Amino acid sequence: ILSKLRLPAPPADPPPAPALPDEVRALYNSTRELLRQRALLRPLDDPEEYYAKELHRFPMETPGDGERGGGSGM
Repeated sequence: ILSKLRLPAPPADPPPAPALPDEVRALYNSTRELLRQRALLRPLDDPEEYYAKELHRFPMETPGDGERGGGSGM
């Protein structure tokens, strides 16, 4: 693979990522906890509910019908 990439040696390991400040880590953890609590308080979905409550029908033309090949006798 190195020859395909024209590299003489494998790349060096990247430097370790800097540690997050405690304030950022605390904000992340509190946000995650808040979202978990909201998910627990949210009512469960009713299995009787569904997306399409009304059936809509749309008339479709069959292939070949239309302005050009309709055979309408004009």
